[in-house]
Amino acid sequence: MKILPLFALTALLFSSGAAFATERTVTLNVANATCELCGPIVKRSLTRVSGVLDVQISEGDGAAIAKVRFEDNRTDVPALIAATTNAGYPSHTVQ
Repeated sequence: MKILPLFALTALLFSSGAAFATERTVTLNVANATCELCGPIVKRSLTRVSGVLDVQISEGDGAAIAKVRFEDNRTDVPALIAATTNAGYPSHTVQ
């Protein structure tokens, strides 16, 4: 009868939707990124968010573009925006 609890636990793990992550990518327009140190600061603030897999930064005129790849079961876009904003660089999604 020890097999029944093990089977139940296995079934629970495989039926849980939270156990499966989907990789997503979002592009953020990051304001106030006007110097050569801004890009690395923005990248570091995003990579510290749990669930972020990769961050690519490209710098422009007075702003930076951050392309962020993340696991959607560990973080979300509002958390990424909060990370850049808390570092002094408000951001919003690029449509």
